[in-house]
Amino acid sequence: MADARALTELGLTAYEAAAYLALLGRPELTSAEVAARAGIPRQRVYDVLGALAAKGLCLAREAVPRAFAAVDPAKALDLLARERGEALMREREAALALAGRLAGELGPVFASGRGQNDPLAYVEVLAGPGRIAARALDLARGAARRVNSCITRPMILSAEQNRTFMQAPLGRGLAYRALCDASVLADPGLAPLWAGCCDAGLELRVAPALPLKMQAFDDEVALLSMQDPAGGPPSFTAVVIHNRGVVAMLGLAFEQLWAGAEPYKGEDA
Repeated sequence: MADARALTELGLTAYEAAAYLALLGRPELTSAEVAARAGIPRQRVYDVLGALAAKGLCLAREAVPRAFAAVDPAKALDLLARERGEALMREREAALALAGRLAGELGPVFASGRGQNDPLAYVEVLAGPGRIAARALDLARGAARRVNSCITRPMILSAEQNRTFMQAPLGRGLAYRALCDASVLADPGLAPLWAGCCDAGLELRVAPALPLKMQAFDDEVALLSMQDPAGGPPSFTAVVIHNRGVVAMLGLAFEQLWAGAEPYKGEDA
């Protein structure tokens, strides 16, 4: 049976979710019975049940004492999900509008500061897979000549995100070389990605192991993704370096690894 936390993802409060689950188990309950079964303070239960009724999840029967019954979840939760989706869409549109307005207001402030020397202006630090994925795709779309990649586990991007990232330069005919280690190539879920990208012009080689994730764009910019050393689920910090000397040094390491790697021969090789 679903727990209360799953229902809160549809926009219910913890008390509302607990009350709805309590109502599902009986034809009807009084407010006192709902409070006892759901662990809701007596002074709060009428407000909670009123909110549930307003959201279409329960019905009140005028009796003494007043009784409440759950609405069929097949109907009630579908409506709730639609309303939640509409609310999230409105929030997204509002956030985008706010971001656009603030960008216009803050742009001149940013431009005025470009004349000052910042010793770290060539370094960007990114945390979280979403931000890393967005920046990687932005760099791939901005590449003009070539991309070199080192790909190792654990993966940051999904297979679909990797496809989008690789197709950005491949679709424009850029030279694209990728080094994968054996653990990545052993993942059967990624086999269609390699096949499709190789058909589009990707040069793919396999190395026994790679020290870190790296993408280099046009000998101008490098993106290094490093797994955080703390235990628990994988998390990453990425560094974008705009420095031709650093990128050239990383390029020498890439060429050394490339020379010692084996060409990818396909899934059935």
